[in-house]
Amino acid sequence: MSTRNDSVEMDLAGPAIVGGSLGGLSMALGLAAKGISSTVLEKSRGRSQRGVAILVSLAGVARTLSPQAMSIVRTELGEAAMNQPLLPHSWWRVYSALHRACEAEPLVTLVDGVEVDAVGQGWVRAADRTWTVPAVIGADGYRSVVRRYVNDSLPDATFAGYTCWLGQSDIPPNAKDAFAHGSDFYDSGPYMLAVYPQIDPDGATRKFGWGLWDPVRRGLFEEIGAVSADGKVLRTPRPDDVPAWVYGEMDEVVGKHWPGQWTEPVAEAFRRRDVLATPIAEYLPERVVNGNVAIIGDAAHVQTPMTGAGFSEAVADAEVLSRMIATAPGYEQALADYEKLRLTDMRRRVSAGMDFSRSFTQ
Repeated sequence: MSTRNDSVEMDLAGPAIVGGSLGGLSMALGLAAKGISSTVLEKSRGRSQRGVAILVSLAGVARTLSPQAMSIVRTELGEAAMNQPLLPHSWWRVYSALHRACEAEPLVTLVDGVEVDAVGQGWVRAADRTWTVPAVIGADGYRSVVRRYVNDSLPDATFAGYTCWLGQSDIPPNAKDAFAHGSDFYDSGPYMLAVYPQIDPDGATRKFGWGLWDPVRRGLFEEIGAVSADGKVLRTPRPDDVPAWVYGEMDEVVGKHWPGQWTEPVAEAFRRRDVLATPIAEYLPERVVNGNVAIIGDAAHVQTPMTGAGFSEAVADAEVLSRMIATAPGYEQALADYEKLRLTDMRRRVSAGMDFSRSFTQ
C-alpha cells in the first residue's frame, strides 16, 4: 500500500488523471463533455513525434467528446480522413488533435513534468507535491503506477515473447496501389511484416507505417535492460540503446525475407536507426478499480498491437467511466459501475491477443 509523505498539498475539485497520452486526454475530454473538471498529470515535458499509426473509430470518439472538442479533432485530422473507417491515422496527429482540444477546454487542466510516484484513496503524490482529489484515474500506460495501487498482487504487465520494430516510410512509387484494402501482412520464417498506409488530413496517403514482428531477439532486450529475466517489460529502449550490429542484422533480415516493394524503405529505416523497438507487453486484468481509484487504457488492459483496438478500447473506457461519474450518486459507485460494465470485454480482448502471441511465438 502507498503512504503519503509531508509535501505541499493542493485540493482539486475534479478527478486527477495520471498520464497525458491518448487515453488520459480522451478521459479528460469525456469528463468535460459531462461538465466535470479534471487535471491531467503528465510526466514528460512535451512529446516527440512517433511513427505509429492507429485506427480511429469516429462513432466512439463522437460518443465521448463534446461537439466543440469533436470539431477541433475533425479540423486537425481532416474531414476526408475522419469520414473513412479503413485507413489508420498517424499517432502524432491523433495526439495533437486531442491535446489541442484539451487546451481549448476550460474544464481541463494540463500539467506537464509531473512524475507521479504514488496514489491512494483521495490523493496523488509526485515528489514534493500532493494533490487531494475526489478520484484518481490512471491512464499511465503499461508500466502504470496507479495499477500498483488498484491491484498490488498483480501490478506488472508481462513480456509477450516478441518485439515489434516500428517505423514510418514514404510509400514507394511502385507501391502506390498496394493499399486498396488497407493493411497487409507478410509472414516469412519466424517473422511477420505488417504494412499500413497513413491517411493525411486531405485524404491522401503519402507515408506508410510498418511493424516488423520479431520473436528471435528476447535475449537482446534482456541484455539492454528493456525486459527483465522474469518476463516483465521494463521500458521501451531508445534507438541508441540498441547495438549498431543489430540494425545491420535487421537490414539483412528485411532483404532476405521481403524482397520487393517494401524492401528498400524498411531496410533504409534500419540503416538510419529511425526505428522504435517495442517489446510487446500484455496485461490481463483481474480488477480495474479500488475504491475511488480506477485505471483505463493500457494501464488497465495491455494487449498486443496486432488487435488494432488499443485506442478504440481506451476511448470506450473513457466514455463509460465519464458517463458513470456523471450519473452515479458518488465516485466509488461510479467507478464500481465502470468496472462491471467494462471488465469482461477488457479480458476478452486481451485474451484474444494472448492467443495470437502464443501462436506467433511457438
